[in-house]
Amino acid sequence: MQSDSWESAQAALSSAIGLTMPQPTQHSLIHVLLLWTTILSIIQAVFIILFFTAGHHGLSQNSSAVAPERTMQFHTPSSPSEHELLLGKGKMLTFKATEANRTIKWVAKNPSKGLVSEEGDVLTIKKDGYYFLNLQVTLNTPPSGKETNGLNHTVSLKWNNKVLLQGRINTHSTCLLSKVQELSAGGTLVVDINLPTTATIDETESLTHLDIIYMVKP
Repeated sequence: MQSDSWESAQAALSSAIGLTMPQPTQHSLIHVLLLWTTILSIIQAVFIILFFTAGHHGLSQNSSAVAPERTMQFHTPSSPSEHELLLGKGKMLTFKATEANRTIKWVAKNPSKGLVSEEGDVLTIKKDGYYFLNLQVTLNTPPSGKETNGLNHTVSLKWNNKVLLQGRINTHSTCLLSKVQELSAGGTLVVDINLPTTATIDETESLTHLDIIYMVKP
């Protein structure tokens, strides 16, 4: 009886151990699943890398294609002189005064016939644009006697007979008169003076002068 019981116990133990031990087929399936999972992960990583690389390359091409179009929209200067004006160098003219028959004759120290030409007391504008005008007239001697009342002693800068600048002669000078004005080609500038009969104009450049700064009109 004891021998039969012992044999039954051994058989039951062997059967239990056989159920808990992994079989060769189970091992093969686990290896296949691990290999397939690894392959899928690698493929997914490759696709992600290719996607972002292609997107960045396409964005760079679009940016390089748009840049030249924007560059073409800038204004192209028609001449070297206009190119300098666009760069901010501008053009400045200084006119020295000489008196003739109680009128002022202007002579350019740095002539630019393509911008402003002078003929006696008349200056002719040759180019459309913005002009910064500076004028000062000084007398050699102040008015005397009844001419000390300077209300009628004036100096005016006229554009096509329209007054742009005007100043009284206080003691013996108008001080500095200045203004920015848009002028068109073909118009004329003339300095009109109403001076005392006993007075003469001081031709010293620092005391009597007309300065013009030209700025291109956009």
